[in-house]
Amino acid sequence: MHRTLALCLAFAAVAHSQAPMPDRPAFEVASVKPHPPSPGPLRASAGIGPAGIDFTNVALKGCIRSAYGVETWRISGGPDWLASERYDIVAKAASAAPKAQLMRMLQTLLEDRFQLKVHRETQEVPVYALVVGKSGLKIHAGKENGETEVGGAGHLINSRGMTLKQLAGFLSQMTQSSGRPVLDMTGIAGVFDITLDAAPDDAAAAGDNSGPDLFTALQQQLGLKLEPRKSPLEVLVVDRAEKPAAN
Repeated sequence: MHRTLALCLAFAAVAHSQAPMPDRPAFEVASVKPHPPSPGPLRASAGIGPAGIDFTNVALKGCIRSAYGVETWRISGGPDWLASERYDIVAKAASAAPKAQLMRMLQTLLEDRFQLKVHRETQEVPVYALVVGKSGLKIHAGKENGETEVGGAGHLINSRGMTLKQLAGFLSQMTQSSGRPVLDMTGIAGVFDITLDAAPDDAAAAGDNSGPDLFTALQQQLGLKLEPRKSPLEVLVVDRAEKPAAN
C-alpha cells in the first residue's frame, strides 16, 4: 500500500511540474511597420476599441506608456530611438475585450516584436513640489463634485471644486517638457475654486507676452509656488528594446 501511495504521489508531482503555464494574453493577428516619412507637422493617432488597436505614426515610448499605464516621465532608460522612430501598429483581438485586457495584449506584442524587457524600481527623480507660498493660500473652498474646465471662459483653469492633487496633475502636463512632474506637497485636503491665468509654454516660446508665466501666476493668483526638488518615485526602466522587422 505504501509503495502504491508513493507512486501516486510521485506521478502527481511530475504531472504538476509539467502542467502548462497560463498563456500570455495576445492579439490574434498583429502588424508592425515603420511609418513612412512625411512632410509637414507630425500627425499621430492611437485608436483603441473593443476589437483591438490601430496606432498610426507612434513611437515605442508612447506604446509603452499606454501598455503599462505610466506617464512618459516615469519611463527611464532604453535606446535613443525609443522616442524618435515611428511605427504603424494594427492588432486585432480574437473577440471583444476590455481596454485593460487589450493593454496586456499590447505588452505581449511589444515583448515579442520589439524584444522589450522592462522592470519597475524606485528612483530619486527631479520634481516640482507644489507648496504654499510665503504670502499664504489665496484660494477659497469649493463644492464637492464641482466643475473643472480647462481653457474655459478665457482662463487656463476655471474650476469649481478641484483638489490640490488634481491641480498638481494638471500642472504636470504643463511642465512635462522640463521632465519634472508636479507633486502636491501642500498637505492641504479639500476642494477649492481655482481660476488661473497664465501663458502656456508654447506661447512664451513664441514671444507671446499676453500673460504671466506659470510660476509667477501661481504665486500671484493662488498663493502657491513650484519648488524644484528630488523625490523617490516608482519608474519603469527599459532594460532592452530592438527595432522590429517589418511585416
